[in-house]
Amino acid sequence: MTGGTSDRLILTPDQRVRVFVSSTLTELAAEREAVRAAVDRLHLLTVMFEAGARPHAPRDVYRSYLAQSQIFVGIYDESYGWIGPDSTISGLADEYRLARGLPRLVYVKEPAPDRDPRLVDLLAEVAADLDVVRRRFRSPDELRGLVERDLAALLSQRFHQTRQARAGEPGEVLRVPSARTPLVGREHELEVLTSRLTQDRVSLLTLVGPGGVGKTRLATALAERVACGYPDGVRFVDLSTAAGVDGVGEVFARALRLRTSDNVGSFDDVESFLRAKRMLLVVDNFEHVAGAAPGLAALLRAAPGVTALVTSRAPLRLTDERVYRVPPLRSAPQSTRTDLATITQRFSAVRLFVDRARAADRRFRLTDDNVEPVLEITRRLGGVPLAIELAAARVPLLPPAQIAALLDDQLSLLTGGQRDLPARQRTVRDTLAWSYRLLPPDARRLFARTGVFTGGFDLAAVEAVCAGESFDVFTALESLVDAALVEPDENDRFRMVDSVRLYALERLAADDDATAVRDRHAAHFVDFALLAAPHLNTPDSPVWLDRLDRDLPNLGAATDWLLESGRPGEALRIGWAIWPLWWQRGYIDESRRYISGILDQAARLSPKLHGRALVASGAMALVSGQDEQARGDFERARVLAREADDPVTEARALGPLGSFASRDGDHERAGQLLREAYELAINGDQQWLISLFHSRIGMIAYREGDPAAARRHLDDAVRVSAQGGDELGMVVARYTAAVVRSADGDGAGAHHSLLAGLRLAARSGDQASVGLFLAAFADLAGADGRLDRAVRLAAAAASFETPSSKLWMRAYVPPWPVAGPGLATIRVRLGDDVFDRGWREGERLGLRGAIDEAARE
Repeated sequence: MTGGTSDRLILTPDQRVRVFVSSTLTELAAEREAVRAAVDRLHLLTVMFEAGARPHAPRDVYRSYLAQSQIFVGIYDESYGWIGPDSTISGLADEYRLARGLPRLVYVKEPAPDRDPRLVDLLAEVAADLDVVRRRFRSPDELRGLVERDLAALLSQRFHQTRQARAGEPGEVLRVPSARTPLVGREHELEVLTSRLTQDRVSLLTLVGPGGVGKTRLATALAERVACGYPDGVRFVDLSTAAGVDGVGEVFARALRLRTSDNVGSFDDVESFLRAKRMLLVVDNFEHVAGAAPGLAALLRAAPGVTALVTSRAPLRLTDERVYRVPPLRSAPQSTRTDLATITQRFSAVRLFVDRARAADRRFRLTDDNVEPVLEITRRLGGVPLAIELAAARVPLLPPAQIAALLDDQLSLLTGGQRDLPARQRTVRDTLAWSYRLLPPDARRLFARTGVFTGGFDLAAVEAVCAGESFDVFTALESLVDAALVEPDENDRFRMVDSVRLYALERLAADDDATAVRDRHAAHFVDFALLAAPHLNTPDSPVWLDRLDRDLPNLGAATDWLLESGRPGEALRIGWAIWPLWWQRGYIDESRRYISGILDQAARLSPKLHGRALVASGAMALVSGQDEQARGDFERARVLAREADDPVTEARALGPLGSFASRDGDHERAGQLLREAYELAINGDQQWLISLFHSRIGMIAYREGDPAAARRHLDDAVRVSAQGGDELGMVVARYTAAVVRSADGDGAGAHHSLLAGLRLAARSGDQASVGLFLAAFADLAGADGRLDRAVRLAAAAASFETPSSKLWMRAYVPPWPVAGPGLATIRVRLGDDVFDRGWREGERLGLRGAIDEAARE
């Protein structure tokens, strides 16, 4: 061989990915065939135990087959499987554990009323594993579809990650909006801005310009280019969704997936989390909350490794800010006379028009016949990208000459009372008005109604707000997409750039039907919340939480409208349905605001709804460290729930009251309240409450000197959480079990329980629990005398902990029984230099590195 390729493996054309299928052979025969069909359809190879190698021992067969496979698929029903004569676990369990390191897809058949308890334990292990995709299915046909989709997504995702993810990270490094179209004409700007971020090392770079000039698109392209320089990743913060200046910290916390509380400022949590991070924050639409600039400055001072890339219509006027005024694209002067190739090369405004026109109509070409009107259009629009895109979108209906004529004739008439705006901003608004007037009447009507949405929407939501209209919604929506007023987004959703959304809001405000539109919007999102509710705190919960998260701005807007129009009961229906989203994602600022608004109108609530609102208020106070308010809310809620015969709400009130009694040392009363709550939860089939109460009752049993009863309850908590897919209950159960085992001197058992909980918390994005588990690992390491490891783990824990996260976990889990030396003592023993070096190493571990460090025995 030549050319330096002799050290490379050259694969033959028949190489295919091998998919190892693990399941019992007879119980799931039909399901195995369904998986084989799905794998074959994707042109992969199915590897099954029964395929051959009969002379060999079964364990040797599946070990060898697994070693040659690239993907593991596990299918489970009720049987735990065969256990070999020299083994303590089944081949099914052994295969799963041997497959660590492979991508693992696990499918669990439901219902399974007679499932072997050993399989229940194995599935609990699966649920706690960070790297496993887990689904439920009911039939072979459903399984076939799930496997086919998951395999296709896995292969696509792994290809994508090889291009974007970096070593040591769990994969979610870059989180900015994906672009549907190429960035045109910004090569010079990207070079200049890349230099400022990578060479000048500025901490705050603000891209300034009028709406429509392309600030957000340029910022996201720049973030993609420089992402590799930020080991802790890139996060996108859209301030157009902030509820005023006071809500800015909340939006930052949500973008970083941080829990908040009512007793700690959100910016304090954000500062604490970012203090040791090396991260890029893309902060969009700062002009909406200009008064929050000092908060951003304080954040950057507290977190010297963080860079903020801001978009705004005006500078923030901060000391360390570097401002870059985003220019319009280059348009050709009036007297331009040159060939077509030179025009497209020299004038980026023309390139953009041609690119978007061809996207709208593949037949379009820049020719000698249309070049002059194209030049005129780009000149007339001042090189503003959004205006050019709106004009180019009309090419399928109008030739460039007619577009140019209409712009000349009509834009000067579309003042709309906005002639005091800067020229380029006026150009965008007038072009929007021009594009709006060219829409068919039905599309104009739909466009106004899209103004009710915040943060995007799907087809079902559009159809809901147009209920009773005489036009075809899908056809009208297609017109808006064709006109570049609405963009298709991922997950079958649609979005509007900020300038377009604000114009749609203007059109909605001028509509006589605006109140009815807002009513229909609110009714749709009440229904959506109620649709999601049964799926939350189940194995399907992650999918539904993500769906709710995407529409969180719309759910909030619906709640605001219902409160504004005096319907607190309807607002509470949303909050009561989606509370697991607020709870598991930690959106306490938002939930507290809405619950307070509901309680301000308590006179309009029935006793049942009033009790539920008080339970919610008490829960927010509990995780905010406001114990006296929480006690009062829960006591009042308990009385109202009993009067209204609402056992679920009563159980939710009794559980925390039992925890308060235990904290006060009154274990007898605590046990009584928790057992009463447990019975109510059983009768109400509230699995997540049942798991939580098992953990709390188990801890009381331990404190009363009955470790056997404690272990039974904690095992039951793990089992119930695993069956219901309750991640929060599982995290609480694992941590509480580790507390009991550590206090009993069972370090190995505590390590096992902590590791299972840590992996689950990381998988679900629960950073508050990640910090909690890592701090416990640090104590175990210190108790074992591994002081350098204790320092690294303590630093890793601190990099995930925030003031609110500590309050949150205090509300759910018992204090850790400290066994190792404190950090001050470790510093003395190791010396300042060794301690500080270890601390820096721990801060830089990241999520994946911290898990690997914790997992080491």
